[in-house]
Amino acid sequence: MNNKALNELLKKGDERSFTLIFEALYQPLVAYLMQYVDKAADAEDIAQSTFIKLWEKKDTLNLNTSIKSYTYSTAYNLFIDNYRKKKKQQTYLDQLKNETITNLLEEPDDLLEHKLTLVAKAVEALPERCRLIFTMHKKQGYSHKEIAKKLQISTKTVEAQLRIAYSRLREELKNRPDLYLMLVTTNSSFLENTYF
Repeated sequence: MNNKALNELLKKGDERSFTLIFEALYQPLVAYLMQYVDKAADAEDIAQSTFIKLWEKKDTLNLNTSIKSYTYSTAYNLFIDNYRKKKKQQTYLDQLKNETITNLLEEPDDLLEHKLTLVAKAVEALPERCRLIFTMHKKQGYSHKEIAKKLQISTKTVEAQLRIAYSRLREELKNRPDLYLMLVTTNSSFLENTYF
């Protein structure tokens, strides 16, 4: 379907016309977004948000360009917004990690030793496979891909097992949020001397 036909469909403003626009542009838009994001799910989310914006503005849009150019431009802007938001979140997490490690290093040795023992007990309570994957990731510093390769499983399985691990650890340490925070924010070099 050419640009002129797509623009005419948008002017009609009904659901049937919008469905035709969606069917013509959705897959190419997802493919375009894949050059900017790592996961297909992220590209699909941005593409869907783009079409939601298009639907919401359909009555007030006065396009001087093709609908295709408009959707690609909107999708790119949404990608940039998401990227900035994630960057901000990462900066916050990095600050939180640094504060946590600094606070831990300033604690008396016996208190830190006690905390590490409690963390080790919580990790030991995980199911065997889950504990192995969690330990490889958190303590030994392996990436999801490296774990998947070493254990000959899919990265999706690794991700699922890590979700289970974090969920169970959050439950196990619910009365000690400081310990859970310590576990999730500290890196492998700090945890390498722990007991798990």
